Amino acid sequence: MIEKQYTIIASTGFARAATLLVRAACKFRSHIFLLYEEKSVDLKNPPKSLIDVMSLGITSGTHIQIRAEGIDEEQALQTIEDRLGRSGFTKS
Repeated sequence: MIEKQYTIIASTGFARAATLLVRAACKFRSHIFLLYEEKSVDLKNPPKSLIDVMSLGITSGTHIQIRAEGIDEEQALQTIEDRLGRSGFTKS
């Protein structure tokens, strides 16, 4: 299991980032979770995952954690980190 914290820097909302997270997570075999304020969302359960992420109320300046557990956990976390960073949603 690996886990990494990110700071949300996008001020335009989290809908696009939520979609990006769920799409990226579904490409891997590992279990991938978003953790925010003591709540956990399984990112590999679309479309429920999108609704669950949006219901967290994540805003700019807050911190989230992504946890990956499984055979391709390192690749999964790196891919998610790259996509969020390139899209301007987070900094690690």
